[in-house]
Amino acid sequence: MKNKGISSINNLQVEGCLKDNSKKVFRGIIDFLEGCTKSTGIENENCVLLSDSCISRSVPILLCHEDDVIGAHGESTGKINEEKLFYLMSRGLSKKESEKLIVLSNFNKIINEVKDETIKEEILTIVEKLV
Repeated sequence: MKNKGISSINNLQVEGCLKDNSKKVFRGIIDFLEGCTKSTGIENENCVLLSDSCISRSVPILLCHEDDVIGAHGESTGKINEEKLFYLMSRGLSKKESEKLIVLSNFNKIINEVKDETIKEEILTIVEKLV
């Protein structure tokens, strides 16, 4: 993502989920080009691991050719939160239903931004097959 103009804003939000023997490397690059003073570039990644054998690697990079900018990156990778899982299961959901709900909730903030209903349904179908 390149910040090109004065006061430009880039916000990269990545959500992912890995299972079985999956491996992924996320390389996010925010580049503040010369002339983009007072710009903001933010990059966040969240990845849920559904097995012990999957590997998630993140390589966030901030490049800067300007002085007065705000650049930030964050990354979160881990298994499904056991407290959330316990809470949902204590309300009558099975473990599989609870896991599916938790994974889907991570993707919802991105899915809700998709305007095309056909694409949205395709994404939901794929996400639901993960768990």
